[in-house]
Amino acid sequence: MGTRWLLVAVLAIPSLAGAQDRAANGARGRAPTPPEITEEGTFYTVVSGDTLSEIAERLQISVDDLVLLNDGLNPDRLSVGQRLRVGSGRRRVEHRVVPGDTLARLAMRYRVTIPELRRWNPRMRGDAIREGRDLIVFTPLPASLSRSVGNANTGHLEHARQLPLHHPALFVRAPAHAYGTDETVSWLVDAIATVHREMPGTPRLEVHDLSREEGGPLMGHHSHTSGRDADVAYYRPNCNEPCTFRTIGPSDIDAPRQWALFRQWLEADRVEAIFVDYRLQRALYEQAVSEGVDRHLLNRWFQYPREEGNRYGIIRHHPRHANHFHVRFRCHDSDEECR
Repeated sequence: MGTRWLLVAVLAIPSLAGAQDRAANGARGRAPTPPEITEEGTFYTVVSGDTLSEIAERLQISVDDLVLLNDGLNPDRLSVGQRLRVGSGRRRVEHRVVPGDTLARLAMRYRVTIPELRRWNPRMRGDAIREGRDLIVFTPLPASLSRSVGNANTGHLEHARQLPLHHPALFVRAPAHAYGTDETVSWLVDAIATVHREMPGTPRLEVHDLSREEGGPLMGHHSHTSGRDADVAYYRPNCNEPCTFRTIGPSDIDAPRQWALFRQWLEADRVEAIFVDYRLQRALYEQAVSEGVDRHLLNRWFQYPREEGNRYGIIRHHPRHANHFHVRFRCHDSDEECR
């Protein structure tokens, strides 16, 4: 007897929002419940009078696909209250609310609806969302929508994300040049916010240029073309709010805060390079030593105490970086054309 093979296709629903509207309208005056979207998948609950063909028509799914998605389903025998899988799962996200977030902005960002956000977060009241609160979102978007294409000097940026323009830990100097990949923006903001939160009295930090929304050449820069570069001011003791771009010497840098920022990126292996004036590196190196950083990591992370012309080290010298540092983040795994 020969071997029999069954080819199963993965079902993709073009528009769950449209499906929900169609299901809510129902047929013949019935009022079916809309599909339920969970991390495990999208499900429909059978109501009195439902047939599989009508459900398939309302949700724009073939009957064959419904049978494939529901093991053991008898197309001719549906039970009231029966739960049918009608789509694959969405990605679950825990979004921490930051200043400037609104339900409308979150719905647009994650390609969901405001009623969905309310249903997933039943403790939320009205349209107000409290800063620092974590909201649950089931989004159809992939983990990273943005794309860094090419290298930092000749690349471009697709589906860019802008830095938050109103944030307690940072000040955005040039909004039109404040675009990066999803990862660049998240890694930059999260690290600065962590220093601000964990070290009381930390002033806001000025962030100048990342990339233009579509990337490409940016006036005054050789890089910053693909959404992975950022120019940021140094932390300084007793600087005016915020800490802005200002040429400093070794005694002017706030080494504990500056090292706390760099250390997050280095330990998470998120950066290719951090360009820092050579004269400022010793204070950061000594701060790292005082915190017990392993000498092998010190050797890998710092150019200092090698000479200024040595190109080794993630934290290394580059001309004209005495008034700000330049961080270049790594290519994300999802950016196959990033170089």
